[in-house]
Amino acid sequence: MSFSLVSDFGKADKSSWKKQVEQELRGRTYEDTWYKPAKNVSLEPYFVADETENNSLIADIRACQKKNPGWLTIPSIRFNDPKVTNELMRYQLDRGADGMWISASETGLLNLELSKTLHTIRLTDTPIFLDSSENPSQLIAELSRNSAYYLKGGLVYDPLANWMKHGKPYEAAVQAVAEGMSLTKAMKEFRSYKVESHVFHEAGADVVQELAFTMASFVTYMDLLTGQGVSALLAANRVVFSIAIGTNYLTELAKLRALRYLYRQVTRAYGLPDELCQAFIQAQSSRFYQSVHAPHTNLVRHTAEAMSAVSGGCDALTILPFDQASSEPSEFSERIARNISLVLKHESYLEKVADPAGGAYYLELLTQKIATASWDLFLEIEEKGGLVPAFQENFIQDRLAVAWTDQKAAYQSTEKRIVGQPKQHTLSETGLPERKENKRSSVLISTLNLLPSYTLDDLFA
Repeated sequence: MSFSLVSDFGKADKSSWKKQVEQELRGRTYEDTWYKPAKNVSLEPYFVADETENNSLIADIRACQKKNPGWLTIPSIRFNDPKVTNELMRYQLDRGADGMWISASETGLLNLELSKTLHTIRLTDTPIFLDSSENPSQLIAELSRNSAYYLKGGLVYDPLANWMKHGKPYEAAVQAVAEGMSLTKAMKEFRSYKVESHVFHEAGADVVQELAFTMASFVTYMDLLTGQGVSALLAANRVVFSIAIGTNYLTELAKLRALRYLYRQVTRAYGLPDELCQAFIQAQSSRFYQSVHAPHTNLVRHTAEAMSAVSGGCDALTILPFDQASSEPSEFSERIARNISLVLKHESYLEKVADPAGGAYYLELLTQKIATASWDLFLEIEEKGGLVPAFQENFIQDRLAVAWTDQKAAYQSTEKRIVGQPKQHTLSETGLPERKENKRSSVLISTLNLLPSYTLDDLFA
């Protein structure tokens, strides 16, 4: 007796599957199973090849993705003094790190001596990112004194994020960024400024808002820098996108893929050729989802975040120590943070494939829907004159406030679940304190409504 799968089993089309699903749902509708990562973005649980074939937008999104597999393991450390920082850098680099992300305060910048801080570091092989929360003029001056170095990495500062979060003027800082670009023009692997999504992510943004506001920041820099005499091509290629990665595995993966497409759309609008423009994305584990009261659960979230980031095609991965939100990071927590990336790279072999999501119907369509909705919101901001006028009019703050309220309600009702947290999460189970008011809420300073920074524990306060 012969047996053939093709002849003995008829082909089941999507309508047949949908009918079977509705029978199994026992009273619920098929639409109840749809996934909604943001307003105006919904996704069915099941797709077939016909829905992605001959889709020009999906083909364009796929063409924008990084062609070379792998990523850089970039731990983040805080600058203390040149000697201590140098020792910590060498310790991390000897144990698998590919480069370093050095954060420095305004006072720290005064003590930064590159010749001592970078002593014995192989600068031709090691990208060093210098991150400051203040005007980068001090860093630029230090670079000018050490212009003989051929640096990889970047001087990463986001004046607009600092303005939106702390109310500090951005104009002089952007001018300093332009000066830094001129100084490091010959260093083709040295980035000159940062566009971060953290400021929106930590204020409660959904995935669409996070991408739209981030791209609005990028376009604002493009306009400001070209106004300072910087070429559009140089401005487009010297940016670091520092992106917060949350715990929603598939959404965060699609977010990075959508970001590359949105970047390509912007560079095309400036008349730049595709082959000369490539976004550099540093993905960082979310500070929003770091718990102070249950720090070890952060390890579960950091692992999920890291997998999303590398599967989504990040260029550099920074995992924060799991105890960073509650104490000074220990040697153990720094090692575990570094090893999450190394395990995914050398034991899970996720570095072997470029754009692993390409071809997956669900992820392709999720990327498309996120990218399309983000672009529409971005255009709405542009119609208001761009990021700065939209922020001054409270358009961005109002959108974020609604998103935060919706997100908090969804988590408290257990409609949404958090990786590493029990479903029946209550304040008493984690010992969270009572809060009369959120001290990080928006504050009106000089008529500017600044952005708050929330964390996981604020969801249940």
